[in-house]
Amino acid sequence: MNDAFRLLFDQVKSGVVWVQRNGNVRYANKAAVQLTPCMLGRAFLDPMVDRTIRSAGQGLLQLPFQFEIRTDEIHPDTVRAVLLPAPVGNDLMLVLNNVSEERWYTQALENLIRYIEAEMAKPIELLVGDLQAMEAPGGALHRVSDSRLAVNAHDLSKKLGKLSDLVKVFGSGAIQRDDRIEMAGLVRAALKIVSAMLLDRNVTVTLAEMHEEVTVYGSPEWLTRAVAEYLEHVVQTARRGSVVELSLTGTGTRAMLRTRNRGLFVSNHDRRSAFVPFGVGDGTGQAQERIGMALARYVVEQHGGSVRIEDEFESVDFVIELPAGAPASQDGQLSVEQAQRYARDMAQLMARSAQRRAAPPKTAAGGTGPAS
Repeated sequence: MNDAFRLLFDQVKSGVVWVQRNGNVRYANKAAVQLTPCMLGRAFLDPMVDRTIRSAGQGLLQLPFQFEIRTDEIHPDTVRAVLLPAPVGNDLMLVLNNVSEERWYTQALENLIRYIEAEMAKPIELLVGDLQAMEAPGGALHRVSDSRLAVNAHDLSKKLGKLSDLVKVFGSGAIQRDDRIEMAGLVRAALKIVSAMLLDRNVTVTLAEMHEEVTVYGSPEWLTRAVAEYLEHVVQTARRGSVVELSLTGTGTRAMLRTRNRGLFVSNHDRRSAFVPFGVGDGTGQAQERIGMALARYVVEQHGGSVRIEDEFESVDFVIELPAGAPASQDGQLSVEQAQRYARDMAQLMARSAQRRAAPPKTAAGGTGPAS
């Protein structure tokens, strides 16, 4: 195989394997190695692939010949394989494409379209109808209440805003600020954002623990949005009339925001797919919830943290964990004032951690009143 073909195949996204008719591999690009195990100078480790290549080499198969294989994983993907003659010489070429990935993206796009039709078509229709009534002659303006118009416009704006922000955070350089953020104030601001939903679902949030001195660094606007989306998901999954415990703690170099929902169960499938908007098999309602969780997860990860769901024996915990040290990205040298401020924040966190280790264990957890 000459260098020109090697350079060409190294650039393509499909898996390309150049094989001899006896089944030995002469070349495999990076994409191919990720899809099926193979080693230069040896036969394929997958016995089905090896048998197919040897059969083609003996003239028992009509080329091109297409077949499917499965990746060797806990959750295997389906790979479409096409065996055809090599461009030069008497060798064979195997071209591999991940069919599961193609099907996933196709299904995700279809679900996105269905979500837009189901979630946005009605608000748009109502809003357009109200605007047309306001513009019609004969005093029609008085037949449309300002409150109804505002509700329809807000509903549409909220749904469009989620999609818009999800696109923004995936753009390059969307989150670059390294402001000092007091997490207790940020959590209270996020609770105010979801206060209407709390009333609507009759869900009460109690503050089990709130470390006022916990600070993180990043974008106040995006982190507030992430925590609000996270809390919105917690409220949406809670049963009507239930109580959710919320705590903010700082230990060492980590800040932990935790909501505990007693009596709730989350399946393994729901836990894995909670952060994937427009996944395969989703309904429109699930997509609406998961847009927010995908947004929250990506923002938190951009700040060096994580969002996860922990299923305990009698409760489900939704957890946001963030680094509480200096900013993860620092374009230039820290000023003296910044360095001193980081040092004070870290000293407070380490002191609290030492106090918690020295304090005797509590026999029962205490709670506070409902969050305002």
